[in-house]
Amino acid sequence: MRVFLTERAFRRALIVVALAGLFSGAAAWANGRSDLASWCWAAGTVPVVVGLLLSMIRDFLAGRVGVDSVAFVSMSGALVLGQNLAGIVIAIMYAGGNVLEDFAVGRAERDLKSLIDRAPRIAHRRIGSSVDEVPIEQVAIGDDILVRAGEIVPVDAIIQS
Repeated sequence: MRVFLTERAFRRALIVVALAGLFSGAAAWANGRSDLASWCWAAGTVPVVVGLLLSMIRDFLAGRVGVDSVAFVSMSGALVLGQNLAGIVIAIMYAGGNVLEDFAVGRAERDLKSLIDRAPRIAHRRIGSSVDEVPIEQVAIGDDILVRAGEIVPVDAIIQS
């Protein structure tokens, strides 16, 4: 899990670097320094390209191939052709998408953990006129289960009444 947290922090750092490159380049452009603006945009793109290349190599060695190569070719091509503004825009889209994906994964993990934590661990099994609390694992097909008001149904069942 530690590697995953480090990777998340790295992805966040990449979007920060890319945004800093975009805004500093925009400020330079606004002050008539197009040469400095182009350099800022390239400087914001290069770390994202390098991070993406390392990620692609790691994934390839693990036997996974993704569509990240399109972003890599796009950013690298923009830099080679001197289209640094286009490169930084692609870098922000790529890095921002990764951060949004991390956010969505984190939220899904929290929601699933919440569901698992909320799942009942015992059932109220009725045998004759008595009701016993039993672990969920001991409930068998055909058992009558009592579900009290406010409780979650502990097993898949057919409601009789």
